[in-house]
Amino acid sequence: MLTLASAISYIDRQALSVNASLIRGEFGLSNTDYSYLITSFLAAYTISQTLSGHMVDRLGTRVALGACAAFWSAAALLHGAVTGFAGLAVCRFLLGIAEAGVVPGSIRGVSEWFPANERSVATGLFAAGTPAGILIAAPLVAFVTLAFGWRVAFVTTGLLGFAWLVPWLRIYRLPETHPRIQPQERDLILAGRARPTGANAKVWAFELLRHRQPWAIIIARFMMDPVWWFYVFWLPAYLTDVRKLDLAAIGQVAWIPFLTATLGTVAGGWLSGALLRRTGSLTIARLTVLLLGAAGTLLGIPAASAQETWVCLALISVVTFAIGAWATTIVGMAADILPPAAVGSMSGLSGTGAALGGIVFTMLTGWLVDRFSYAPVFWMAASAPLVGFAVLLVLMGEVRQLDLAVRPVRTESI
Repeated sequence: MLTLASAISYIDRQALSVNASLIRGEFGLSNTDYSYLITSFLAAYTISQTLSGHMVDRLGTRVALGACAAFWSAAALLHGAVTGFAGLAVCRFLLGIAEAGVVPGSIRGVSEWFPANERSVATGLFAAGTPAGILIAAPLVAFVTLAFGWRVAFVTTGLLGFAWLVPWLRIYRLPETHPRIQPQERDLILAGRARPTGANAKVWAFELLRHRQPWAIIIARFMMDPVWWFYVFWLPAYLTDVRKLDLAAIGQVAWIPFLTATLGTVAGGWLSGALLRRTGSLTIARLTVLLLGAAGTLLGIPAASAQETWVCLALISVVTFAIGAWATTIVGMAADILPPAAVGSMSGLSGTGAALGGIVFTMLTGWLVDRFSYAPVFWMAASAPLVGFAVLLVLMGEVRQLDLAVRPVRTESI
């Protein structure tokens, strides 16, 4: 269910990217205008990340993630009724507000349901929903748009979230209270948690900022997540403007880099878990995968200068594989260094850093593309992750559980 939530949220946001050329043409938008639409989403995402993380820790995974899904699905539906730039900007803002809760909710869900030795694989599986959603979005949105128009494409994607909501509310419960869990499984999960913290535990979000390890994750995501969003939001436009592909061709090939990203998230979780079993060191297991992920983004430089489109896409596919491996590991580190009671808040804080980086990167992208080309953007996307990894390496030190004060709070009883 967490994987599906992640996938559906990205199908919703990707509907704009796939239809970018059509919408820009209909409303007369420049690349800079398009960057403002992306920034509208990211600004809301920035505002909502920390609040969403707090909401997840306050209300619990089931209620908070369900509320977010209902909100973002309604926002996606509203895209089909817009008449210009202002309406699109408002809809993107509302979508960003709601979808900010996906990662904090999913990370907390993983921390509630999986012991430490299984957590990286579980994180990889739910994180695979992100590129899988984009993989599905390219052919799905292109097909619906060609058959019925881009407005119907937004309505179609918006309905998916409401379809997900029904089984989610029926299925998800905490292990402590789930009616179908076996006692042996419950004992395994609870014993593998960082600290026995049930629903009545809380860590204030800003208390986390007193420690350097949370800052390591925040800054690393500030540098890497914008690179992912560059490929998510700008790849269809790049294939149209530079590689001269039409919408049908984009529907046929634009999913490939996101297939490899899906494989990367699973491979990153598997490799991290394998290294942990072999070495017994969270530090070696997590940082090795992060280094490989950051280094892999360097292949974006030759991708931009490749003469053949298939070579460009092949190189970008390796880049997205590396980003997938990175993403699984970096978001899962919240559960590595914190008890479940603080995981949602940590994910929200790091998501705020990621969204702030995305705003800066997106505004630069629109400006550079309108005045120069995509080439300097690809160079930025290749170098920023290595800077982020260097900062993380210095600030994180040993990957270990922090000793935090846990406060009592009322949480979900629904």
